[in-house]
Amino acid sequence: MLRNQRLITVPLDQAQLHQRNRALSVLLQLSNYLSTRTKLEDLLGGALELVMEQLGVGAGRLYLAEPENDCFRLVVHRGVSPEGLETVPAGVGFTSKAARTRSFLAMRVEDLEDAERVALLASKGFMVVICLPLITRDRVIGVMNLASEELVPLEIDTIDLTMVMGNLVATAAESVMQAQELGEQARLLAEQKEAVQFFAYTACHDMKSPATGVHGLARMLAQRAGHNLDQKGRAIIGQIEKAAQRIEDLAQEVNAYIRAKEAPLKLTEVSLREVLAGVSAEMAERLEKRGVSLELPRDEVVLSADSGALARALTNLVDNALKYGGPGLSRIRVIHQEDGPFHVLKVSDDGVGVPAELAEKCFTLFKRADTSQGTEGTGLGLAIVREIARRHGGLAWLDNSQPQGACFCFSLARDLPKTAPEAAQN
Repeated sequence: MLRNQRLITVPLDQAQLHQRNRALSVLLQLSNYLSTRTKLEDLLGGALELVMEQLGVGAGRLYLAEPENDCFRLVVHRGVSPEGLETVPAGVGFTSKAARTRSFLAMRVEDLEDAERVALLASKGFMVVICLPLITRDRVIGVMNLASEELVPLEIDTIDLTMVMGNLVATAAESVMQAQELGEQARLLAEQKEAVQFFAYTACHDMKSPATGVHGLARMLAQRAGHNLDQKGRAIIGQIEKAAQRIEDLAQEVNAYIRAKEAPLKLTEVSLREVLAGVSAEMAERLEKRGVSLELPRDEVVLSADSGALARALTNLVDNALKYGGPGLSRIRVIHQEDGPFHVLKVSDDGVGVPAELAEKCFTLFKRADTSQGTEGTGLGLAIVREIARRHGGLAWLDNSQPQGACFCFSLARDLPKTAPEAAQN
């Protein structure tokens, strides 16, 4: 066709296409309709009307297969009362034959084998019935039943066109059903997530209150009756106090983890110097007691972050160094760097360090290194840091490049907008 022409221009004009090729025009009209529908009944109802118009029939019903109930269930209908036609048993009858043989079927009502069905359809004034299987991906998902009060002229081209229309309808319907199923699964997951979160908050609250009571009672017992107990008795009271304190700490850390993971971020312009000053003040007594120095960056840095979450992450890392740095720990250093689109914060120490094989596992919930045995802790501190970094569009990791000690790092995206509390989510 291009042999003697340099350019062919044919604009997409549906009216002209209808004049040139009516079949393709019908398919284009159906395709455009199906692409704009997201509700199943709306999609199937409009598709049924287009097929009825194509064949020139006045009534139609569309059934979807229900394998679990061994039947086809009526979903939409046009031009006919659905009474008595709500379901069609699978395996018997004209409709099931169309589905089983995957064939377009047309027959006079009077020639149907089911006498009861003949009487029902005849009472509605129908002379001809047509069954169109809805097939997609080599699977019959339903059947479109059409009926007419007059004989319908059927040419093979018309039948082929109608079968292609049935395939388009089936494919679109399956996509909508899958989308609806995914939406329902997402809704159920959201409900389950909310229920788990509520349970966690409630359980932690309910766990902390009696633990606090046990802790207080054990302390009171030691004060009032400790002098009447032998060394073993006093040791037992001490163990009770430690166990109660551990439960309190665990409840507090679980709540902190849930907040880090789920609570909406309150992004503002944050002064890193001010945040670190607060961390330093909070840890001052422990640092002094251990004889450990805390070195902070001197430059003023302003970043977009949730101030409370940022302070929590830095506090956890300093606390982690103090807990697990070992007896030789003498210095903890906080470093700020800019790495392209990220702020990177590092907390390094000169302690015992972390084995390279635990570089990833140490951020896992309740995971603790063998070197931490005998040290009080919940196994949630680094997991909280990772969640805070994730919520700020960054990552958390262990840098094993320094020759001594440990260096824990986390990053925050530099372009987090203050007006979007969940900008870094996922």
